[in-house]
Amino acid sequence: MTLEAARPKHRYVALDSLRGVCACMVVLLHFVTQGAIHTAPVVKHGFMFVDFFFVLSGFVIGSSYGDRLVEGFPIRRFMWLRLGRVYPLHVVMLLAFLAFEIVFAVFMPGLANRQPFQGNFSLATFFQSLSLVQIFLGPDAMPWNGPSWSIAAEIWTYLVFAVILRFGSRALGLLCLVIAVAAPIYLSQATGRYINVFHDGSFVRCLFGFALGMIGWRVSGAVQAIVLPKLADHLTEIAVVVATVVLVSVAGVGPLSLAAPFLFLVAVLVFSRERGLVSTLLRAAPFVLIGTLSYSIYMIHSFLYYRFLNVLSVLEKLTGADLIVSVDGHNIVNGPTLGDAMSLTFLGVVIGCSYLSYRLVEKPGQDWSRRMAQRRSAQPLPSTPGAP
Repeated sequence: MTLEAARPKHRYVALDSLRGVCACMVVLLHFVTQGAIHTAPVVKHGFMFVDFFFVLSGFVIGSSYGDRLVEGFPIRRFMWLRLGRVYPLHVVMLLAFLAFEIVFAVFMPGLANRQPFQGNFSLATFFQSLSLVQIFLGPDAMPWNGPSWSIAAEIWTYLVFAVILRFGSRALGLLCLVIAVAAPIYLSQATGRYINVFHDGSFVRCLFGFALGMIGWRVSGAVQAIVLPKLADHLTEIAVVVATVVLVSVAGVGPLSLAAPFLFLVAVLVFSRERGLVSTLLRAAPFVLIGTLSYSIYMIHSFLYYRFLNVLSVLEKLTGADLIVSVDGHNIVNGPTLGDAMSLTFLGVVIGCSYLSYRLVEKPGQDWSRRMAQRRSAQPLPSTPGAP
């Protein structure tokens, strides 16, 4: 593939906002209730929105760093910057889980249906998560801060593609096409869960989406050059949104889920143009804010979910109301009406806390890593939006 790769001329605001929307969908997926919001197929099968992160990440990294890596941008510096983008908040959330586990072990060892520092919360899996190798070691599970599995997969994928861009850029297009064909075949046979893997097969899952994003970067110049009537731009964006809702709703955990990354590639290319009605909506301030907070939303919601259930359990004991019910050994919010109210309340709490984590942890960590990298080199740094 010899198509020219265009450098970004602006920040992809609509795509950033879409990342935020997808992060919120993952939050609603993980906040299990008996309400209509959680049981809606597009939410219940929202694990596929993580693959949008992977495709978008490949597109954004290609747009911001692709040509630079080809031209000699140091891989060590690139990886330092990527770690600086994701690692500080990852560590803080791991420490939050660890602190609660210590409190649980000391003061509340008999108040749960498990023992402290066992299973997904063992010390071994803690250090695996800290080292971002949990997707290669340990049980096929999501230990400690569960969503961090995708961060681990992305970090190693960054390294793979940085090496390819630096030393084998001429083969990039061919390698991406091979991955785009081979990955879904492998995932269809690996676990029986198809795209819904978070340990066994998760690295391939990330490579799959990232490779498609890289292909998107390579063809983005041609896509940007397409001139359509305004109505066609509006209808195209609406059609992509409808197609995404339908595919996610219908595919579920079956083999059709393997088609999601291809549709997300189309979505990334369409919304990178930012010429339709939906893009105009996504550039509105509330969506821009959610896009800015998307990584924090994704990384902190699991911890907040457990604490939210703790609060509801205390309220249940104080009031005598049936707020929590056990289903298949898991505590969930009881009742459809209460469930929907709590889903919206919890999403609001997550967004509010994400603003604090972004201001206090995520952004300072990113700025510090960029300052350290800048001191070691006079080469200017690209402005790169991060991705969960």
